Amino acid sequence: MLGFVVKHPGLFSTFQDEGRLGYQSEGMPISGAMDQESMILANKLVGKEQGAVLEMTFMGSSLEFSKNMAIAITGAHMQPMVNNKDIAMYQTVFVYPGDILTFKGLLSGFRTYIAFSDTLELDEVYNSKSTYVKIGAGGYKGRKLEKNDEICVISNTLPLFAQIKKIHRDDEIRVLLGYEFEQFKMPESIFNHVYKVSNEVDRMGMRLEGEKLEHIESADIISSPIIPGAIQVPKSGQPMILLRDAGTIGGYTRIGAVISCDLDRLAQKKPGDSIRFKAVNLEEAVQIKKKWLKTLRNINLSDDRRHFSVVVNGVSYEVYVEEK
Repeated sequence: MLGFVVKHPGLFSTFQDEGRLGYQSEGMPISGAMDQESMILANKLVGKEQGAVLEMTFMGSSLEFSKNMAIAITGAHMQPMVNNKDIAMYQTVFVYPGDILTFKGLLSGFRTYIAFSDTLELDEVYNSKSTYVKIGAGGYKGRKLEKNDEICVISNTLPLFAQIKKIHRDDEIRVLLGYEFEQFKMPESIFNHVYKVSNEVDRMGMRLEGEKLEHIESADIISSPIIPGAIQVPKSGQPMILLRDAGTIGGYTRIGAVISCDLDRLAQKKPGDSIRFKAVNLEEAVQIKKKWLKTLRNINLSDDRRHFSVVVNGVSYEVYVEEK
């Protein structure tokens, strides 16, 4: 069943889910939503615990819906509208045949997420519907969206209306020193400077600009396994952080790794944004992850609208008044 048609694809819009865990030994990157927290919150608002969402980078897509469904928008604020009327983020939005979703432009962040109450019919590769563009796998035809793409869905029951308060995030990016940090003259100096995101940023990683890190000998090592979050330092001395679509092995010295929870924050950093690193130990990193998971489990889905029951010409209606 046709769910919606892409009227305008945006800059780089792909379908993503939790990613492909357990296949890195076969050379397959994890992929998945760059901002997992935003994906999880959006799915909760449409009555799902998990499912593929549309990830849009820097510029939003325009979609024309072909059937009734609920959507929810989280992450970067791109000023969403339905039929040229502003709609709120972090809440359930009901759309109907002929409705058109558009975005006025980016106000904050870098990546926006749309969850859908219906199940998206997408290509599944290695137990994930995430799009990995580099090899054309998963998602919709293994590529980013294009104009006039038709996305089919399997209908699900519409959820109740709900809204969520956006989770506050500290700005510092927390890092575990490790890997080859002893191969740098002053590895702790990475925590004493502010770096900026360069123009070289995509789903595979981001290069930073700022204070150079000095190697004791060479920047090169024997290629070995790497993970999203690993901070590699090539000969230039400028750090680069690997992200969700990163390859599975690398040959540059690694000064440390961004903890998994903070990869979500990196997903919302665009060229020119500042990054300051903070050191944590393994015990702290584990506690941070546990706290984050607990927060997501206990997230409060609320409905603060005023509710009235009215009868008009003998017909009962449930009326909700929402403050704008």
